Amino acid sequence: MREYQASGFKILEYEELDSTNNQAEKLGWGVLEDKMVVLTRKQTQGRGQIGNRWESEPGKNISMTVVFRPKALAAGEQFAISMVIALGTCDFISCYAEECSVKWPNDIYVEDKKISGILIEHSIMGAYVGGSLCGIGVNVNQECFVSDAPNPVSLFQLTGVELPLEKALEELLECIGKRYEQVYDYAALDRDFLQVMYRRSGEFDWEDEHGSFRASIAGVNEYGQLILKDSEGMERVYGFKEVAYK
Repeated sequence: MREYQASGFKILEYEELDSTNNQAEKLGWGVLEDKMVVLTRKQTQGRGQIGNRWESEPGKNISMTVVFRPKALAAGEQFAISMVIALGTCDFISCYAEECSVKWPNDIYVEDKKISGILIEHSIMGAYVGGSLCGIGVNVNQECFVSDAPNPVSLFQLTGVELPLEKALEELLECIGKRYEQVYDYAALDRDFLQVMYRRSGEFDWEDEHGSFRASIAGVNEYGQLILKDSEGMERVYGFKEVAYK
């Protein structure tokens, strides 16, 4: 393991890990510090939402867990952490590609292709967020994808240029760090998050347990639930996996 600093973060870099979130959990909250990063060049069992797997060719992409331990961030505003990570990642991607957006709850898209996945696990201590493990995978230099994921894309595929991973990491962490400065300004994060949401303008087809409907995105509440306004003007509120894009 190599330890160093980059863009105001303390990096713990490992040659190979099953999962950076798993490694952070093993280190434990007695070791983990605010703005610490667990990074690996080869992640063998990257975790996505609800047991999904994240494909990443060794040495080609960014696979890391960012640790945040904010002071006195209300548990009811824990989605601020998700917005910090999603917006910071989107800010970084936008330096190299247009039409970057956040597909609720936590995928980063360029047009209709997925370039980054995020998995956040919170530790709640009483009325506050005690700490957050923010797993982030960003496709940087991968040239082709072999899993059955439907729509992956990398910066290399978009630009035709290989980006040094050290440079990409520093720039990504700088963007996330700037957004972390807003973690107590929930209204500002919420405003910016809504502006970059995937399919943020217009009505689209959706599907829930009752069937298909058309709706527009009205926002995301402090619990991270998606708020839709359907074609009849009624608001519908959904948690993760309760509604799907069509």
